[in-house]
This record gives sequence, structure tokens and C-alpha cells, in this order.
Amino acid sequence: MKTETSPYSKLRVPFGEKDGRLYRPDAVERGKQCDCHCPECDAKLSVKRSVAGRLFFAHHRAENCLGGYETAIHKMGKQILLDAGRVWLPKRDVTFSFPLVFGETLSETVSFEPREVQFESAVSEKKLDSGFIPDVTAVLKNGAPLYIEILVTHAVGEEKGRAIDNVMEIDLSRLSEETVLDSSELEQEVLQRASRWWHRCSLFDELPEVQAAKAALKARVPKEIKRLERKKAAELQKEEQARLKVERQEAQEKQRELERAPWLGALKRLEYANDFTGWLNMSATMSKRAEPHLASVAQRLGFNPEKWPTFLNLSIDQEWVFKEDRRLWQSAVFEQLILADTPGEMFSVSHALAIVEKTAGVRLWALQLSQLKQAHSKRPENQKKAYELRGVWFLDPAENRAIRSPYAVVLSYLKALRKRGLLAEVAQGRSFKVLLSGSDIWETHRRQQQSSGTEWSKGSARTFVRLAQNVSQESLQREAEKKQRRKELDEQIELSVIDAQSIAAAGEDSAIFCKSCRRHHVPDPTPDCPVCRSYQIKMVTLTESYLESLAARLRCMP
Repeated sequence: MKTETSPYSKLRVPFGEKDGRLYRPDAVERGKQCDCHCPECDAKLSVKRSVAGRLFFAHHRAENCLGGYETAIHKMGKQILLDAGRVWLPKRDVTFSFPLVFGETLSETVSFEPREVQFESAVSEKKLDSGFIPDVTAVLKNGAPLYIEILVTHAVGEEKGRAIDNVMEIDLSRLSEETVLDSSELEQEVLQRASRWWHRCSLFDELPEVQAAKAALKARVPKEIKRLERKKAAELQKEEQARLKVERQEAQEKQRELERAPWLGALKRLEYANDFTGWLNMSATMSKRAEPHLASVAQRLGFNPEKWPTFLNLSIDQEWVFKEDRRLWQSAVFEQLILADTPGEMFSVSHALAIVEKTAGVRLWALQLSQLKQAHSKRPENQKKAYELRGVWFLDPAENRAIRSPYAVVLSYLKALRKRGLLAEVAQGRSFKVLLSGSDIWETHRRQQQSSGTEWSKGSARTFVRLAQNVSQESLQREAEKKQRRKELDEQIELSVIDAQSIAAAGEDSAIFCKSCRRHHVPDPTPDCPVCRSYQIKMVTLTESYLESLAARLRCMP
């Protein structure tokens, strides 16, 4: 609410009062014959002319009163309204609302721009039943009452603004002296241009557009209540799901700790064995314990113990699963399965493992962890994962990666011998074939020692490969063909995976899979594969788990 007041004007009395009306100085006779008095103090006025030639009112004998200017404007404002019989109303926003549920409401606002209204009747300073006296009390053409307050020095008080309905206030406190003296400009300010606002107003509440908007809003209430109820139910469900999730996580974590408890000792040994310092300590202990046996092995196999063949001392990941130095068990495998057999003979990985276990033994805790991981890898939750990601649910990924079976360690050693030309892998991960005779192996080894004074080298591996080619060229040819087939299969699998990923990225949730060429295609009504024209097709769902395990499952296909 505005409460600013206008500074005093040099024009003390802009209007004189006569017979209950206000007059400008040019509308009455000159001098004291004007028969006008001051609107504020009621003292007689006279009309005078200034040096500039402008007529003005002055107190005849009494001192100029301080409030004459403001009181005159205030009274003239009322007079203009009464004479015009009309006024411009300020903008009005009618807001209505309906209660919903959960403390929510449905609201809407209908806005009415400023408009001119006509008075059926209007009076000044009429006392109301409430005891308040508005500056102007008007009755509009539709019979509605309108109360107008004019602000010059004193704004409408809060109590009065609340007590009277349909009260508007017009602000004339900042009018310039030029505007006051211009009758046309002053009239425009009072009737339309001056700032104005509502204190209370119900004039627009019953208008048809308001009632129509209110009825339309009320009709929406049941629908909005149902929407809020659904929203609330969804929120409660979400909260319940979140609560249950937390409970499941807490229960799972509790169960995890419970499941881990019996394995804490083994896991501590696992951590120690995988630590560089820990493994150095374990290796040093095993090496010292093996020293008395290494000399006899070297003597039996016929080589200098100071120049131990590299292929009998290969570092293998997680070899700590065995209790003894790797040179002992690698020598045992070499002596019993390679030297003892003629080229072309085959042996299984299981046979080699049996020799290693007999020679070096298996650490009980490592075997137990290996068996635990193997048992868990067969569980349903692991079947959805790629093979390399399978593990024990209550162990962390690092722990699962660190656990390796004795079988896998021996297999890695045999694969290392294959790379050096001593063996050929016959059944992937299961069987190997001896490629060289013992005399060929030792002859090449001795030659390498004599020529370079070094242990096993890449040159010796190449020599073994050449010897193996002379012994079993056919076997190597088959190996080459198998490698080529594996390469082609890998390329085929890669293309199939790219197909599936691209179709999923395009927004499709399913695809056609051809069992013949193993390719994925965008769903199509045709009954055959668009690449190989095979009818062996099926529809697959492109889930996250399907895409993650796709490569592994394709490799398992015949």
C-alpha cells in the first residue's frame, strides 16, 4: 500500500470552495468578490494575479494554512468523480480453489483488465453501518456497491481495508502542479490514469466467466484426486521398494559376512600369496627346501644344475597352489610325460595334474578356495554371466580373480611348453601331444648352452619347432588349420556381437538370430536369413545379460 505524500507546493490553495463546490481562480470574480473560502481552514480567499499573469487564490487576511493544497486536491478528486459519474477500475485477479487430498489444492485465476464503469448514483462522505466513511460511495449500473478512497496524504488503514468490501484507492499524492492546474489532465488522472488498487473486491466473483471457470475447475476435482491418490500410492510403493532394497542389502551384507567367516583364514593366506613380498618369502622358503632334490633331478636328467633349463623353470600365475618349488613339479611332468613318450604320444591334463600333486602337493586352503569357486560357478546366478566373470558371490572381484585351480595352473604350464614347440594341444584344455623326442630336446638344449652360454632362448624354441616339423609335419598342419578355424570363428562371433549391439543401440529390444551363420538381424517378417538364406532362425530378446554373455555362448555353439 502506498503511503508516500506529496511535497508542499508553492501553490497553497489551488481551488476555492463556494456553496459546497470547488472552483478554479479563473472561474470566479477577482479579489475578495470571489466569495470563496479555504477548503482546509475555511478562511476567506481572494483571487490575485501573479507577476507572470497567472490567477491564484490567497488567504484574505489569515496566514496561509499548511494543509490547504492537499485538502483541495482531495476534495476536487471527489468532486470530479461525482460530476463524471464514472471511473476506471484497476486490474482484478479472481482466484478460486478446491481442496483435494494430502493437503493439495486445485486453483485457477481469472484476470480482468482495467475497465470503465458507470455510476447509477454516487455520494460523498456517507457513513456506513460499520462506522467507516468512504470518500465516495457509488452504486453501479448492476446495483453493486463501490467505495472509492482518494490518497493524497493518508492511505487507507489496514482495518478499514479489511472491513469494507469493494474498496478501491486512487493515488493522487504525486501529481505535479501543472497537472493540478490543468482541469482536463487532472480529470484524466482521477478517472483513469492515476495509480489505483483494490483492498477488497467481490464485484467480479459472480460474473459468468468466473462461474464457468469455477465450474470447470470443480469438475476436474475427482480426476485430480484420483491422480494424486495414484501418485501417492506410487510414491509409497517406491518408498516401500527402497526400504525393502535396503533391508535386502543389509541382509545380504550380513549373510555375506556370515558366509565369509569360515573362509577368513584362507582368504588371508590368499592375500599374502598374491602380495609381491609375500610371494617372494614363500618362493624363497620353497627354493631352500628344494635344494637337496634339485641336484638329484639335474643328475638324473643329465644337465648342469647351475644352468637349469628355462622350460623346467617357467613362472606360472598362482603357482603357489602347490607346496613345492616349481622346478620340482615341472621337471616331474617333463620327465614322466615328455621324455618317457615317443613323438606323437598323447596325455591328458588330468594325468599331468596327478603327477604334480604327487610331486609337490597342493595347499589345502588353495584347494578349498578353488573347489568353492568351482561349486559357485555352476549356480544359476553365475550362468547369466560371462565365464570369466563367474565367481563366489560373497567374495569381491579381486579375490575371485586370484583364486585358481591346480588344474588351471598345470594347464598354463603345458600351454607354455606348446608355445616352445615341445607339445601340441589336441583337445582344447584337456589333452596334449608330444612333438619331440628326448634326444632332440637335449641335443638342442646342449647346443644352445655351448653356442651362447645361456639358458633356454627363443632360438632353441625355433629349433624345436623345426625338429617337430620333421617329426610330425601333419600334426602341425592340423594345428594351423585349427588356428585358422578359430580365427574365422572369432571374426564371425565379433560380427554377430556387433550386429546385436548395433540393433539394441538403435532402440530395438529384439532381433532375429540365424543358427547357421550366427548373425543378428533387425526383426523382419521374412522366413529366412537375409545373409545365408537359411531357415534356421529364431527371435531373441536383446537384454543386458544376453549382450554381456553373447560372445561366450557363441563360442560354446557347435
